[in-house]
Amino acid sequence: MARDGIGRRCYCRDDEGKALGSRCTKLGGSRHGVWEFRVSAGSDPATGKRRMVKRSGFATKAEAEAARDEVVRKLRRGVLRFEVPTLAEHMTTWLARAERTEELKATTLREYRRYADDYVVPELGAMKLDTIRRAHVAQWVDHMAEAGRGSVAIRRAHATLRSGLAAAVQLDLIETNPAASVKLPKVTTRRVEPWTLEEAGRFLDTAAQHRLGALFELAVMTGMRRGELVGLRWRDVRLGGDAPQLVVRQQLVRVGDKVLEQTVKTDAGQDRTVPLTDRAVGALLAWQLRQAQERDAAVAAGIEVTGDRVFTMADGSDCFPEYPSRVLGPLVKQAGLRPQRLHDLRHLFASLMLASGEDLTVVSKVMGHSNSQITRDLYAHLVGDRARTAVMGGLALLPPSARTGVPATVPAGA
Repeated sequence: MARDGIGRRCYCRDDEGKALGSRCTKLGGSRHGVWEFRVSAGSDPATGKRRMVKRSGFATKAEAEAARDEVVRKLRRGVLRFEVPTLAEHMTTWLARAERTEELKATTLREYRRYADDYVVPELGAMKLDTIRRAHVAQWVDHMAEAGRGSVAIRRAHATLRSGLAAAVQLDLIETNPAASVKLPKVTTRRVEPWTLEEAGRFLDTAAQHRLGALFELAVMTGMRRGELVGLRWRDVRLGGDAPQLVVRQQLVRVGDKVLEQTVKTDAGQDRTVPLTDRAVGALLAWQLRQAQERDAAVAAGIEVTGDRVFTMADGSDCFPEYPSRVLGPLVKQAGLRPQRLHDLRHLFASLMLASGEDLTVVSKVMGHSNSQITRDLYAHLVGDRARTAVMGGLALLPPSARTGVPATVPAGA
């Protein structure tokens, strides 16, 4: 391509990983590669060096020409920005600002930094913000898929990039977000296969032998998340009266080597009220007595005990979020059951509610899902089973066929 002009190049790489650029032999094809342009911008007043404006990643020559013409108009008006940071520089600045202003939760900030360092910056970090085009982002997504990255990881990496570029748009560093509307791989939802009632009973009988058995009782009977369970406070629990309940106000999460208290995962789940069954109330009352004994023993040993967490370690300190998960594995094995994660107890709670005939929107609200569609996607097969049962039950009310004498429903195995 000439010093000033429009041309086409690609981002294929040779066996050593170096970009082929205009040397790629596939550029003769009508759709291979991307279009780019260069425009002379005169000399830098401060250094006297010649300045060039280069943009790449356009799908068609017409798009490249339109973008070039816009750059020329900005040059004539003197409003073109030359000092544009690289993506890597911007991501670092943006995340530092987000941490300083507490714009993002600590867990979100940690995830964004991890995906920026491991996925975004290695391939796109050296590019100037205003040179990144949708084609670059789409190619980056393809490269992650070709490298065997899972669909969830790709989507999270893309969300990190999209959020970073959205911040760049707000700062007037770029005009549009090139990460928007890029096609992403579909996520296959894991089919939920919770324990049966008999299996759940066996587990809870086994878990009752552990000092934190009440935590697992509450997990099964409320569907609370792990961080919500270990973050629960006694002042948010009402065990007496006609309607025992608890309110989910906070969670504990690990960020690096620290455990922090935060608001819950979703806005819909924040400050939600969860009713308590008689069995859950009994388990919590028994645990309350044991916890008081442990606190007395800790104080007698000279250990200062503060706070009112419902679930604590033996010395009265907070449970770190991973602890219940570590306890769960041996208990499941001891009960002779198929493996389940602590989060699967949340699924068990949902399945029990749905099996009892509870409405999907109520289940969604109690579990704190952002919307009922999430609940529907996770438990579609369970909802289907419930619907099938309802249909068969309704059809059973019909009288037998006058012609054949056969009832509307036929028992299984008939």
